[in-house]
Amino acid sequence: MRRMVGWLLVVAAAVAQGAGKDGVFCVTDFGAVPDGKTDNTAAIQKAIDAAAAAGGGTVRVAGGAFMTYTLYPRSNTRLEIEAGASLEGGPDPLLYPEFEPSPHWRVEYSLRRNKRAMFYAVAQTNIAICGRGTINGRAELFHEKTEGTHWWRRKHDQLITGRNIFLVGCKNVRLDDVTILNPSGWSMWLLDCEFVQVRGLKIEMDLRFPNGDGIHIGSCRDVTVSDCIVRSGDDALILRAYQHQLHGPVACERVVVANCVLQSNSAAIRIGWTHDYLIKDCRISNLVIRESHTGINIDMPDMKHVPDDPPRGEGVPPLPETVHPFGVENVHFSDINLECRNAPIRVRFSEDTKVSRIRNLTFSNMTIRSPEYPSFTLRPDDDVSDILLSNVRFEMQPGGKGAFNIKGLRRLTLDRVTFIH
Repeated sequence: MRRMVGWLLVVAAAVAQGAGKDGVFCVTDFGAVPDGKTDNTAAIQKAIDAAAAAGGGTVRVAGGAFMTYTLYPRSNTRLEIEAGASLEGGPDPLLYPEFEPSPHWRVEYSLRRNKRAMFYAVAQTNIAICGRGTINGRAELFHEKTEGTHWWRRKHDQLITGRNIFLVGCKNVRLDDVTILNPSGWSMWLLDCEFVQVRGLKIEMDLRFPNGDGIHIGSCRDVTVSDCIVRSGDDALILRAYQHQLHGPVACERVVVANCVLQSNSAAIRIGWTHDYLIKDCRISNLVIRESHTGINIDMPDMKHVPDDPPRGEGVPPLPETVHPFGVENVHFSDINLECRNAPIRVRFSEDTKVSRIRNLTFSNMTIRSPEYPSFTLRPDDDVSDILLSNVRFEMQPGGKGAFNIKGLRRLTLDRVTFIH
């Protein structure tokens, strides 16, 4: 109660000073200082809370670099970072609060046991982060640089801002035009959200940042991603359907991705991961994929090679039994120009993956430049059929090995598929 009274007094004082005029709440009116070193967390959060208390409004960040720790977007608020302004992640990892237990998701299974973020919202409605400015996670503060092509070394997995933006169970979300730089983990994680628009984002990081995912969409519904440029150390675009991180299996469905440019030091596009559920009714089109390690991965790795996803071991409750198998239904890739160093298309399940189902998976109107062939490596019990490659041109590059690998498929249709050596 004492905290609530104090918060209301702060909001009332800000309004009395003229903050919030015409529905705009400038962070400098709440005491934020754009010098790149002052801790502005409390001031910016006061502006966000004041906008929410007023029934909604725009929180404006303008005129310089504002250092901050974790911020909590509220319902009916729009955070607008103007061109030339930036929000800079703070340097002390212990000042990013750990996530508290939540009825909306299982915090104990947070990936890599990391429970921190720069922006964190749970069960909020009508929120937006937009503008021509920058959100800088400052990953270089939490990593040790390495020479050549080696991954940068993390100083401590659990003491970093694992995500620049992490939204859980939110509805009517807009992420528009912002530049996201140097996340110390994932650029963004959308978990169990619905009615989401991601448009015009630019995500940029060193390709040697470990676990530096781009746009990570997990168990969401009705999501549109368009006109984005992503350059990521790990997977650039990820669709997943969680079972353990949520209180039961939740499908990822009705996702549309269009008109984006992707580059990744891992997979440009990843569909599914260990213990995932059902991903369906998704369309990915009009993409340029540049100089990536692999192209499109529908790949269930062996669990023993990924001990932190979901986390296991000391201090983590045992995983519930994975009852539901992984599945992909009605997922379509089209009009894609793809360049990669390894497998351009890979569908593969490890021995410890529950029997899986794939239906109506299509690849059409694609030009692919890679030294390797596509690969479909499945098991006899996998229920996989109706995979179509139509009007796909493979321009085989020097240095490749192997051949077009097809194992365990019940039906694969090739229509106007060309290999040029």
